Amino acid sequence: MALIGIEKLVFGVEDLDLCKKFWRDYGMAVIEETPDHGLYATTSNAKVEVRKFGDPALPAAVVEGSTARETIWAATDQASVDALAEDLAKDRELRVDDDGTIHTTDPEGYGIGFRVTERVELADPGTKYNAPGREDRINELATFYDGATPRHLAHVVFLVADNEGTAKFYQDRLGFRLTDAYTDRGKFLRCDGAIDHHNIFLMHVPGQMGFHHCAFELRDIHEVFGGGLRMNELGWKTHLGPGRHNVTSAYYWYFRNPSGGAAEYGFDTDRLDDAWEARMIEPTDGAFAEWSLEDGFGRFAGLQRGVKPADAA
Repeated sequence: MALIGIEKLVFGVEDLDLCKKFWRDYGMAVIEETPDHGLYATTSNAKVEVRKFGDPALPAAVVEGSTARETIWAATDQASVDALAEDLAKDRELRVDDDGTIHTTDPEGYGIGFRVTERVELADPGTKYNAPGREDRINELATFYDGATPRHLAHVVFLVADNEGTAKFYQDRLGFRLTDAYTDRGKFLRCDGAIDHHNIFLMHVPGQMGFHHCAFELRDIHEVFGGGLRMNELGWKTHLGPGRHNVTSAYYWYFRNPSGGAAEYGFDTDRLDDAWEARMIEPTDGAFAEWSLEDGFGRFAGLQRGVKPADAA
């Protein structure tokens, strides 16, 4: 069996038109928009779908309001999907689509599905940087971004009641690997065929349930800032950031998502394989972030007006 990451994230939403606008503004490619749903894609063809909250095609909601209703996981082949179906059918109801996609729920009641991937691998020549001893750009200007184009749907985060039991399900039944864990707070898990730091984070906060956020990786740090500034200018509110995570090394900027939770722009997340040894980390501010702003900033928020000495009061 080989799961390689997220194929599609499906939301049930209260304001469909607003959510369609969010994903367009966020930089996702529009695949289809109808009165009943919107379908959007990253550069690698991972998808986000939004449907009206009461759409009968959606799995049951775990919480009220707009939220993620199903995470479809990407498999390398149909044999892997069929093997999962055979095992999961032993203790839970399954629905199978004509194309072989299977749908069920995890122990917390969150919708999950599995299908042969339609994602594509990306080839990136890399951003050119200049630094002492490394001069990549000679007589060539750097890239500036008017907005972001999400390349990779990297991970989702859900609040769970039974962190240990749910993590065991993902590891024992679906083949996920434990990357890191916050003591008594949550577990970072990655698919068996992925090298992302994590594809799902199971967060335990007593008394809380629901979808927390989804993360999209961009081409470079400049695109994180370019995308974030553009979202600000379009009127979308920052949830957290910009900043830099400690636990994954990634730069981030989160925006409040009308589809539910938050949507994170990210860059330079750690990559790892089965040689990695999982860490148990105390969930402190310093473990979460090297640095972080709370509420974003405007494009010219700190610009000085006029010319004056640097040490002037």
